[in-house]
Amino acid sequence: MKKIFLFISFLLTCINAQQIKKELPENIKIILPTDTKEDIIRKAANVIPATRQFEWQKLEFIGFIHFGINTFMDVEWGIRDADISKFNPEKLDCNQWVKVLKDAGIKMVILTAKHHDGFCLWPSKYTDYNISKTPYKNGKGDIVKELSDACRRFGLKFGIYLSPWDMHEKTYGTPDYNQFFMNQLRELLTNYGKISEVWFDGACGEPNCKKEIYDWNSYYKLIRELQPDAVIAIMGPDVRWVGTESGYGRKTEWSVLPGSFQNLDNIAANSQQKAIDGAFIPKDLTDEDLGSRDKIFNASTLIWYPAEIDVSIRPRWFYHKEDDEFVKSPYKLFDIYFNSVGLNGVLLLNIPPDKNGLIHENDIKSLKGLRYLLDKTFDVNLAKNARIKASNELKNHNAKNILDNNYNTYWTTEDTIQSAWIELTFPKKIKFNCAMLQENILIGQRIEKFHIESWSSSSWQKIAEGTTVGYKRLLRFPEVTTNKIRIVIEQSRTNPTLSSFGLYLTPPELSIKSTNKIFKDHTVITISSDQKDTKIFYKLNNEKRFKKYINQIVVNKKTKVTAYAISKNGKKSLPFEETFYKAKYNIINNSKYDDKYSANGLYALVDGAYGTTNFNDGKWQGYHGNDIDIIIDLEEVKNLKSVSVNFLRNIPAYIFLPQEVIISVSNDGKNYETVYSFKEELKNENETIIKSYKAEFENIKCKYIKLYAKNIGTCPEWHTGKGDKAWLFIDEITIE
Repeated sequence: MKKIFLFISFLLTCINAQQIKKELPENIKIILPTDTKEDIIRKAANVIPATRQFEWQKLEFIGFIHFGINTFMDVEWGIRDADISKFNPEKLDCNQWVKVLKDAGIKMVILTAKHHDGFCLWPSKYTDYNISKTPYKNGKGDIVKELSDACRRFGLKFGIYLSPWDMHEKTYGTPDYNQFFMNQLRELLTNYGKISEVWFDGACGEPNCKKEIYDWNSYYKLIRELQPDAVIAIMGPDVRWVGTESGYGRKTEWSVLPGSFQNLDNIAANSQQKAIDGAFIPKDLTDEDLGSRDKIFNASTLIWYPAEIDVSIRPRWFYHKEDDEFVKSPYKLFDIYFNSVGLNGVLLLNIPPDKNGLIHENDIKSLKGLRYLLDKTFDVNLAKNARIKASNELKNHNAKNILDNNYNTYWTTEDTIQSAWIELTFPKKIKFNCAMLQENILIGQRIEKFHIESWSSSSWQKIAEGTTVGYKRLLRFPEVTTNKIRIVIEQSRTNPTLSSFGLYLTPPELSIKSTNKIFKDHTVITISSDQKDTKIFYKLNNEKRFKKYINQIVVNKKTKVTAYAISKNGKKSLPFEETFYKAKYNIINNSKYDDKYSANGLYALVDGAYGTTNFNDGKWQGYHGNDIDIIIDLEEVKNLKSVSVNFLRNIPAYIFLPQEVIISVSNDGKNYETVYSFKEELKNENETIIKSYKAEFENIKCKYIKLYAKNIGTCPEWHTGKGDKAWLFIDEITIE
């Protein structure tokens, strides 16, 4: 009886699946119970993006603007009842934002119209917690409108971030909240022209956060009705979060992922155009393997669900003055670009305006540097004049199509050929260090494994390899000089496609190293380039002229080194700067700092460089669970006026102030007299602060100063990490 029941269920499943199969768009495929593994692979190879998804993918590089009351409160996650009268960016200029972003190559801007704190950057009719109740433009401002207008003026697309979590709204956590949210969503979708992306965060970070049952289906339906071309991202059906906020994607990034298929009779107008209930469910998609054969063999549906890769140009998402010196360098952004856009993703780079309402000059400098590196790298495709042949070609889809600069034309093989090679021969030897491949994803994402070889003397040498390609794959490798290369597709889901291919040479990149960045007597500095045959030039401190670098540089005082390189083909590196510090005193450390937070070693505490509230700024020395016991050797007896030392408190990051600070002095290094003692009260406060402990003296002479700071040991009971080791972060010891 059980077998008969299972057989009838099986038949009904097949019949229902076939009924709706004709209604599905090409970005969803149903896997039938009768499908073999070969059938599933073929279906996966033929899932393609919806038009809105493809148009989004072509953007490659988009911008994020985090701006709001948090900017003025100097916090990342705000509070429910901030004093919004503080919001008054007197020099705000959305034209400046958009011009800066456009000059960097960004194609769309997404604005945090409402973050978790609930403050709205537009005059919403549904809450008083909005920009009309602030001094900005005497309550007549509307930053959503100003930015959307600026985007149209400069030819960029516009998107909105609307946080589902709302700390301020009283209806949050009740059934009424969904209608409130829909009302605000409708305002944004109807009053500001074309919206190209709607970004939903999934955060809810309060300790006792009310649980809201979000009506996702209604949100999606409203967006499809009012802005049918907009992709719905992150907690949405069109675009997924890559899984980190580092800017780095997976080395194997499939856009075709397994879905679920729970109820064939219930069709909901939410995900993917004509979604089926269960074909998309917001969930954690952070695993390293999302779309391999093993994954899709166990699926009931296959969906096109590409990755957006987000990162901030600064250590944090909102502007903080303390982060001005820690804007990511152009070369760091360049590396992020290769590992996001170049890993089948779209890069979402956050650039937060400051309290004046302007993008800071340091951010602009890095963005200009990134644009320079991209332009100088991709200005000439060194493969464009190659003679080309392939091991197999489908009629009208020849290998030469990969060099015609037309995405819509492509090379592919006959249907049964799943591995092949393409060989390129150049009129003369070329030099390159990166490559670009593109599949035609309008046919499907298929390549599973490939490598590139170069001809060297009498044999092929592998120079790069990868797994997935997708819309775009960028590879960097050591410099190669050859007159012949070969692209080898080792494994593919049915016949592979390649739409575009390129070989490029990046501008040189410099590195400056030394025996010690912080030194007692002197340090030896060397400068090198990542490319051969480059000329390097440098200057020290405020010297007006650069000189040619020949050998190592020896310095015995605080020194800033500025250098640049020029390659043999005339490409110039961006200038590189590094400062080396001379320690003011000798130091003996009887305790052990953590290697991750060394602040460049022993002399970091007496180098004259002060840490900021950003514990990752490289200037803080961290002690994990243990006390600090340090001796300063003044080398001769001196009169003291004061001794001070700074500690950081960042309780969410497990960094606490010391339980006790003791300062002692000695003339012989053996017998110490305590001259300062302070016991700290442990408080549950989230504000990040730097606290200075200062001992002031009259008629104190000594040769040695001893500093002891007691760690609280482990996080207290009220802390989320209770029982874990607590951190002590110490920076500069100042002696007068």
